[in-house]
Amino acid sequence: MAMECKSALELLLEAGPAELAGQGDSELAAHVRECERCGAVASRLLEGQEELAGALAELGPRTDVEEALSIVRARRRGMGWGRYGWRLATPLAAAAVLAVLLLARLPDGRMPGEMVQLPAPPIEPAVEVPLAQNVMVFETRDRSAKVIWFY
Repeated sequence: MAMECKSALELLLEAGPAELAGQGDSELAAHVRECERCGAVASRLLEGQEELAGALAELGPRTDVEEALSIVRARRRGMGWGRYGWRLATPLAAAAVLAVLLLARLPDGRMPGEMVQLPAPPIEPAVEVPLAQNVMVFETRDRSAKVIWFY
C-alpha cells in the first residue's frame, strides 16, 4: 500500500537528507520520488538545510584551538598590573578591611558580637529550715504547687 501525502508530510520534517532526496528503499523515499507535491516540499527542505549549513559554517571559529590558546596566553602575560590590576587589588583590599573589622576590639576588651555573660541573680530560699533538720522540695505538674518534706 502506498503512503498518503498527509503522513509523508509529517515524516518529512524528521527525515534525513537521503530520504529527502528520494534515495533509499524506505516507503518515504519511494513516495518522495513518485509524488510531485511531496517531492517539491522535500527539495525545499533540502535547500533550507544547505542554506543553514552554509550560514553556520560562516559563523564558525576563524582560528583553531591551539592558535586561540596561544592568543590567550600572550594576553595573560601582557596584563601585569596595568589596566587589569584592579581585578586583583579590589578583593585584596576588601579582605584587609574585613580582617581589621574582625580583629578590632571594643573599648572594654570584648570582640564585636561576643556574647556577654551577666552574673545570675541571687536566689533567695523559699523555705527556711531549722539548723538540725533536713528538707526536700518536690515540684508537681502544677507549677504553682510544691511539696515540702521536712525530715
